[in-house]
Amino acid sequence: MRREDTISYNRYINEAPDNEVWRPITSTDEVQEFDKLLQAVERSFTSNNKKEKGDALESLMTFVYDRFECAIVRSNVIQGDNQIDHLIEFVDATTPSFIHNYIGLRIIGESKNHKKSIDVREVADLAELLRSKRARLGVFSSAKSFSCGKKNNYWQFAEGKRRKLALARNEFVIGITFDEIKTLKTNNFYTIIRQKFFNLIDEVNDDFIDYLEDSISESYPRRLLVGLDQLQKNGILTEDEYQIAKKRLSFKYGEVFQN
Repeated sequence: MRREDTISYNRYINEAPDNEVWRPITSTDEVQEFDKLLQAVERSFTSNNKKEKGDALESLMTFVYDRFECAIVRSNVIQGDNQIDHLIEFVDATTPSFIHNYIGLRIIGESKNHKKSIDVREVADLAELLRSKRARLGVFSSAKSFSCGKKNNYWQFAEGKRRKLALARNEFVIGITFDEIKTLKTNNFYTIIRQKFFNLIDEVNDDFIDYLEDSISESYPRRLLVGLDQLQKNGILTEDEYQIAKKRLSFKYGEVFQN
């Protein structure tokens, strides 16, 4: 291998643009197929047929997961008495550093097409699948996000369960709602996964945030933005430093202006 080829390869695994890890939905045919899958899921919301509801969302997620350039995607994998909706296995030699360093070479995807929030039992079941497959990251696709306590207490119910799993077992469960999936014609799925991952691990490792009880109903990135605002108002950050920090916050965690 020539030296310039080695440099190019190293640059890829360390700095590969997200669009080279997960292929954007750009062509007319791809957009049309994606729209049909979205419409099938939307129609299933009013159906009483559980199989129809499940199949619609799983077909959509197969389309989404198959767009990873460096992974093999398997659907409906039987694990003992359980069925895994999607098992995504990344090819070791071509996997970017974020996957190697943080989430490992396997992702388990579970689709929950029901009207209620993801509950604590479903998080526990996914955690068991992670353990059985020696995976570290599980991704829920669902109509709604995780259940949480009163006043959006994120340390109770399903939200609390996934935070405790991250702290105690170094296993990570994130969720991507149907509304977020619909944005994938302009947003990158790999980017969303990375942002949600860092949102989770940084929040559970933030000792100071526990003291901010009055802001518990706000998302973690929003709470960090409030802190930046105060530092700028107090003259600790200049306007330029504030704007740079805000851009970095948005890059790492995604949109910070919404809960």
